[in-house]
Amino acid sequence: MPNLSWEVMFPIGAALLGLAIAYGLFRYSRRDRRNDPLSEQATREVYQHPERADRTADDLRAKARSPR
Repeated sequence: MPNLSWEVMFPIGAALLGLAIAYGLFRYSRRDRRNDPLSEQATREVYQHPERADRTADDLRAKARSPR
C-alpha cells in the first residue's frame, strides 16, 4: 500500500507540468508584440553601452507605456 502514493503523485505531477506549459504558451501568445523592438533595443544598449544603459532604460520604459 505505500507504493500507491507514488502511483498517484506521478500523474498529478505530469498534470501540473502540463498546466504550467499551457499557461506559459498562453502568456506568450497574448504578449504585446509592439514592445518587441523596444526590448531588442534595450538588450543591444546594455551589451554595447553598459555605462549609459541606465539612462536610456527610463526612455525605453516611457516609450513602452505610451499609447501608439
